[in-house]
Amino acid sequence: MGAIGIDLGTGTTVVCHPREGVVHDAPSLLVEWPSRRGRELLIGDAAAALDGRTPPGARVGHPVRDGAVTDLGLVRLYLRELLRATAHGRWHVRRPHAVLSCSVDATPLERRALRESAEEAGCGRADLLPAPLAAALGCGLDLGDPRVQAVVDVGAGTAEIAVFCHGVVLARRSCRHAGDEMTAALRAHLREQHGVLLSTSVVDALKTAASSAREPLAAEGRDAATGRPRVVPVEVAEIEAVLAPTVRRAGAALGDCLDDLPVAGVPDLLAGGVVLVGGASLAPRWREELETALGLPVKVPERPRTCVAEGLALAGGRPELRSLPA
Repeated sequence: MGAIGIDLGTGTTVVCHPREGVVHDAPSLLVEWPSRRGRELLIGDAAAALDGRTPPGARVGHPVRDGAVTDLGLVRLYLRELLRATAHGRWHVRRPHAVLSCSVDATPLERRALRESAEEAGCGRADLLPAPLAAALGCGLDLGDPRVQAVVDVGAGTAEIAVFCHGVVLARRSCRHAGDEMTAALRAHLREQHGVLLSTSVVDALKTAASSAREPLAAEGRDAATGRPRVVPVEVAEIEAVLAPTVRRAGAALGDCLDDLPVAGVPDLLAGGVVLVGGASLAPRWREELETALGLPVKVPERPRTCVAEGLALAGGRPELRSLPA
């Protein structure tokens, strides 16, 4: 059997099996729930359903913050439960081989800590691959191509770009102008301008729906003055205007990587364009703002949310791709 791909992100974790495809796509969240039997652990959708509704004594944990692992103990616990929840005996492997995503800016110490945490959680062996390279592989790009290629990965905590050639990263940039910043900006705007308090999940849903909606969207929350339930209609153009500054800041920060790009690689990017992936890239204006900032055509693949995990699973069968230096 090949390796399972685990894209452990700030907002979402996606697990892909090399033969069965995506078997897990849920929030990166763990809830330790007090019960009569002791401590009950919930992850993913089950944990998200209880977020904000937890009683005293419950613990809500995010294994990744702003694109980085901050609590290795929590990561080990989360990955252990993730392996249990996704296996269900289907792989018949007690300690599966896994390939995990990492940031293009991850230090050797951060890489080692993540690898060891995965192995201690139950992986027989854990390899790492920078998320943009995994996304390229999942989108069908050839990492061994001598032409220069580029991928932008926009997650909840970070947005990053990698420009690579023949499997080697030539230029890279990372910034924190990403999904969480857009969510915070939209939540603050709706509170100040419409007087409504919204949960993170509702704001995230509005943010994503605005990319394809044509009619006003309904924001369901609590009136900031009275505390009563309230539904507010919000125009799509208004949401786009609130999100646009974050997207422009990200585009400017990521565009700086072109300063490090060899001049000979520019024609390749003009011909092939830049691939845009990541769950937060589904929010409005990303494609347009990146094309303006980079001066290059930007393409969105068919499955931008899951292509990183799909690429990680493919990399498991290709030893030369595992743990490529960023």
